[in-house]
Amino acid sequence: MPDRSRSRFRTRVRVPAAVLAATFAFGALAALWSVVAPLAEAPDEPAHLALVLYLADGHSYPDFDGVHNQQAIVRLCATYAAATRACPRTGEPVTPTSTRRHPRADAPDKASRPAWDDAGGAAPLGQLNQMPQHPPLYYEAMATVLRVERAAHGGPWSADRELALLRLVNALVVMPIPLLAWWAARRVGLDHTTAVTASVLTLGLPMLTHIGSTLNNDNLLTVLGAGIVALVAGVLRGDRSARTAVAIGTLTGLGLLTKSFAVVFLPFIAVGYLIGLRADRAETGRRRVLRRLRPAAIPLAIAGGVTVILSAWWYVRVRIRTGHFAPSVEDDRLTTALRPPGFHAHLWPFLREYGRDLDQRFWGSFGWYTVRFSTGFTYALTAVLAAAVGTALVSARVRGGVGTGRRDAVRRDAVRREGDARHGPAPVPLLVLLLPVAALLVVVFQHAWSLHVRTSKFQFLQGRYLFAGIAGVAVVAAVGVVRWVGRWAPLAALAAACGLQAWGVWRCLVGWWGGPGLGPRGQVRALTAWSGWPGGFVGLIFVAAAVGAVALSAALVADLRGGPEVVADPSPAGVDQ
Repeated sequence: MPDRSRSRFRTRVRVPAAVLAATFAFGALAALWSVVAPLAEAPDEPAHLALVLYLADGHSYPDFDGVHNQQAIVRLCATYAAATRACPRTGEPVTPTSTRRHPRADAPDKASRPAWDDAGGAAPLGQLNQMPQHPPLYYEAMATVLRVERAAHGGPWSADRELALLRLVNALVVMPIPLLAWWAARRVGLDHTTAVTASVLTLGLPMLTHIGSTLNNDNLLTVLGAGIVALVAGVLRGDRSARTAVAIGTLTGLGLLTKSFAVVFLPFIAVGYLIGLRADRAETGRRRVLRRLRPAAIPLAIAGGVTVILSAWWYVRVRIRTGHFAPSVEDDRLTTALRPPGFHAHLWPFLREYGRDLDQRFWGSFGWYTVRFSTGFTYALTAVLAAAVGTALVSARVRGGVGTGRRDAVRRDAVRREGDARHGPAPVPLLVLLLPVAALLVVVFQHAWSLHVRTSKFQFLQGRYLFAGIAGVAVVAAVGVVRWVGRWAPLAALAAACGLQAWGVWRCLVGWWGGPGLGPRGQVRALTAWSGWPGGFVGLIFVAAAVGAVALSAALVADLRGGPEVVADPSPAGVDQ
């Protein structure tokens, strides 16, 4: 049979209204979180901002140890952040858990808030900024936003408003995640209901919308990772077109220019192309796998070449200059001198801390971990997610998986001819979609363990590091949720998401705004007084979040009443969505 790899994935399919509504709701929810969290109350946000301000001021990208934080950053952090340990004030008692409340009466006057370079704010401090250890793409993009703002305004806004602007831009950056999760589900051959469920499930992570609404380079990597997962999902069904390979290489190269964590996508892409060879086994007769590697080698070479062209220059340059691919000023701080006398690292205590912190900081440990979901609650959420993933894999094996005997081979060919829509996905593609998160878990474990052995501390245990692979998890979990509740799965996912997001926002309002004894109205008033935006604009953000929830609910109900379910085309050629 002729090779159809060049003509595959050409059919255009309209994005359902429910998915568009989910995408808008996600962006509006992230915008809401951008004002709910106090300015500078997010992991390393002051350091991220310091580097962006340095670049926006006209400087070139510094060496990993070539720039300090500015006085303006310490001033802003000490004024607005809730965690006292983040930027302590003079004479203020500091403990690991102490926080500042933000009563409305103490909010700085909006009309007289300083720009970043006012009152010596541009002066560097003694502390080195660790963020230039990362590649430049995210920071140059954010600096460009500030340059445009300053050109339009005739000068910089106040520092708090510039950070508020950058937070909103980050909310826009992560906004496509539900759309990309839906696209990944459709490209891997899943039906309409499952794909919509995958889209809605992405709204059920309060920590994702919180981090997505702050200044953090993880946000750009997360959306690029979701795009890579969606493209590779089609590769798993046999898409070996040059344009897909170029797109994969482009997103991977941009990811590596954002954060070195993007290296986890390299084996994922290679495995995707190799597994994709199974999709057209009927076309190639009885030839063995080793004889069929050439069709995968060409698109892999294209994707790899584009990746190298886009990103290798950065790592080669850093290696030549420093002797390392990813040097960090933290290496001078995190040394064996921090270990207490007689310390010996033990794996089991480390695993307990690893599991607890990663789990809690994946679901909801907000700001500088000053507002948290309880450990038991996050363990329960992880158990539900694991059950959904397990159900997906088991049901895929029962409905789509086959053995190796003669009768199984006949059934396997029948499944391929009749399509994934009727029989469900095979378990192998679903497992492959989980590879990015699995690889990130290994990377976090390896680096955190090495730091623990060196320093005795528990460092690097950040749940947000897993978000780059979240689209694949959403797709696989959606298969399990649909298996549980059928056509009601999108509404069930929305109900769970609304509950989790409402619980997270309420806990943050109570924990950060206005002091004890205030109800939600007083807390929102305090939030508005401290915000970098005028009160009317903050109100519009709250309205947009409410409209997004209502619009998504209505779209899902209409989708449920809309008639027969639309399923994926059974052939790989039918899904370029």
